[in-house]
Amino acid sequence: MSYQTKQAMKEEFKTEMEKGYVTLDEIRENSGEWIDGYLPIYYNKIVEEWQAMPSEFNDRGATELGVGHAGENTIYNLMSLDLYVYYSDIFNEAIAELEEEMEMSE
Repeated sequence: MSYQTKQAMKEEFKTEMEKGYVTLDEIRENSGEWIDGYLPIYYNKIVEEWQAMPSEFNDRGATELGVGHAGENTIYNLMSLDLYVYYSDIFNEAIAELEEEMEMSE
């Protein structure tokens, strides 16, 4: 999943940059919005992706990002927080690889 997601991110970033909509710096600055766009919203997809992500990300979301109001701390929200941390790592890898590719092509 992470390789495909990383490739999809890189392609999206390249396309948006080629169209002149954003720069690499703007993508970095708005990382949260980009990552949110990749997160699943339906419960079955949240569970599916959470189960497929590496176990090293289990229970990291709430620790690193904190949790909201007590009523928002459902298992799905906690899984989504873990997925956010996971997708943040994928995002950072995609940006680093894209930056390296751009430097090599200059």
